[in-house]
Amino acid sequence: MILQTKDLTKTYQRQGQQFDAVSHVMFSMEKGEMVVLTGPSGCGKSTFFHLISGITVPDSGEIIFDGEKITSLTPQQKTTLRASKISYILQGDSLLPNFTVLENICLPHQLSNVTNPEELSTKAMELIQEFGLEKLTNDYPTNLSGGERRRITIARAFVHNPLMVVADEPTSDLDEENTKIILDYFQKQSSLGKSILISTHDLSCLRPGVTHYIMRKGSMKFENHIESLAKN
Repeated sequence: MILQTKDLTKTYQRQGQQFDAVSHVMFSMEKGEMVVLTGPSGCGKSTFFHLISGITVPDSGEIIFDGEKITSLTPQQKTTLRASKISYILQGDSLLPNFTVLENICLPHQLSNVTNPEELSTKAMELIQEFGLEKLTNDYPTNLSGGERRRITIARAFVHNPLMVVADEPTSDLDEENTKIILDYFQKQSSLGKSILISTHDLSCLRPGVTHYIMRKGSMKFENHIESLAKN
């Protein structure tokens, strides 16, 4: 098991009223599993992702990743964890406009001093080629289409060989071709042992072989394995 949460809860206050953005969530995920989390906007998906990535501190409950309690780590230890074992792909475009494609993929990890720079550059070039963007290696994000920028963001998440990738709406606003490229890559990495956790409104992510959870009003429940859904 790569990830487990026990009775995970995060409470906020709005207009004098308390509410659970994440409410007593029990969740587990295996190494090499690809999980798709769906649910309406505001149901707690992004908050859950922030919690399991160590960005937000829960009010109660436990998060265990790769045998280690994230809830017991210091802020610096959580930063190191994200730099080495967990990649978090944010919603939207997070590329730096004044850096090239290659620099955008490598720079965040070079700053963390976790990965050897030469190995990082070599892996980045392999990913650029795999995503069919080798002609754009030295271009800047403003010269790229939305789909190309998203593929670079995905490449950046995998370049340092993390154990788990957490992707918040990775296919939003993409055309069918780019969506297929990204989902095919996710499933390929899952088959190679990477754990992939996706939050989405895009039902094309519900492919055969993935596990589907639904979140509503901070609560999460297992829906099904997608093999059965795909046959209907």
